[in-house]
Amino acid sequence: MGQPPHASRMESLAFSVLYTLPEFARGVVIRRPAMVGLMARLRTYDAAQRFCMRLRVRHGGRSVYVRSLRGKVLLLLSQGDVERVLSGSDEVFSLRTKEKARGFSPSQPDSLLLSRGEARLDRHRFNDAVLQPGTVPHSLAPRVERVVSEELDGIFGREPGAVDWGRLRAGHSRAVLRLTLGDAARDDVRILDALNALRREGNWLGLRPWRNGRVRRLRRVMMTGIERHLAAAGGESLAETGEGSLGGSAETGEGSLAGLAASAPATAGTCPAGQVPHWLMALEVLGTTVFGPTLALLAGHPEHYERARAEALDPAGDRAFLRACLYEALRLWPIVPTMPRVVTAPVAWHGATLPAGTDLVIPVGLHTRNPQIDYADAFTPEAWLDGRAAADWWIVPFSAGPGRCPGSDFGGTVGAAALAALLRQYDFRPVAPRLGPGRPLPKALDPFTLRLYAAPAMR
Repeated sequence: MGQPPHASRMESLAFSVLYTLPEFARGVVIRRPAMVGLMARLRTYDAAQRFCMRLRVRHGGRSVYVRSLRGKVLLLLSQGDVERVLSGSDEVFSLRTKEKARGFSPSQPDSLLLSRGEARLDRHRFNDAVLQPGTVPHSLAPRVERVVSEELDGIFGREPGAVDWGRLRAGHSRAVLRLTLGDAARDDVRILDALNALRREGNWLGLRPWRNGRVRRLRRVMMTGIERHLAAAGGESLAETGEGSLGGSAETGEGSLAGLAASAPATAGTCPAGQVPHWLMALEVLGTTVFGPTLALLAGHPEHYERARAEALDPAGDRAFLRACLYEALRLWPIVPTMPRVVTAPVAWHGATLPAGTDLVIPVGLHTRNPQIDYADAFTPEAWLDGRAAADWWIVPFSAGPGRCPGSDFGGTVGAAALAALLRQYDFRPVAPRLGPGRPLPKALDPFTLRLYAAPAMR
């Protein structure tokens, strides 16, 4: 097939206007609520998907070079190419692009996300030991259920009324701090405040160097708090077990990721504290942008709602359907709609060669609504239970292959526990928008302006 084709200048301009600029406006590290709402009203995702479908047809289903704000990038429009990149070596198809380094360095310069070579392997071992990817339920699952239930108890009050998302986010944030750093961190909101301020700085991709002093101060506040709680959790872990095993009491630091980190494999280059900001970020985003859409979808689909509520009320339930509902909301409206990669060494590509330094872009938010998926615009949590979603390379909300998020399963455990706690306590009714089965679901959704009605559940 030879080298990938090049889009015309007008096509490249259209891609920048319809996709790249709106993505930057929404925020590449943390969402800007006002811009999310504006882009949803302008329906930029709809226009971008129509454009990319035309581009794919014009170029015979192949991936295409386009010029955008990122410079020249290879836009992956072929499902086979998406599979090739995500299932390939994460050293050759590296996650550490210039854009990611600029965006995430303020908040997590030492994280697995930005690591390469031996450092990445080392930090992967550490993250895997703590987050336990592929293990469902996670070893902390009983603790997760208890903490989330405690923090979300009565979160919307005892009288019927509109859902107060601010209260839900605050309760979820307390649970995130406890589950990540231990009970003593419950009210240490300075850590999350500093993290989110650093993420907002990251949105500018290094274009505001005069704020570097502020970035250093914020990072010092965040890391001082993280290191203090890690040290306390490590001490409790050793004191409790005498040898730092992964077992032990959930009432000490071992009831948190910090407790597990105390006995995870680590070297001088692991930087355990440097991994924590990503854990906090990934868990907190559930409360800010995922719970609302998931509850709205359930409220608009009575059959799914009843199944989810029955599972929430079952103390022996495995939360599989609740996790599926959460994952389906992430398919419909991914929190990471664009996955950039960079080629680090020459690689064979359809009979030609991609040179080192080639930037790749996977528009996940567009692919996941590809019309070739027969349930593309419908709420279909069953697809996560029967294997359809897992087998489809258009659907990769957590990435896939070596670059898959190691905390996705733990995040699913936390998210399902939160949904269960809410559904046990309240009956939800949609107000606006109504996300029912009667028409295709919108390509974009503003989670910050969702309106739901909650009433204490009848026992």
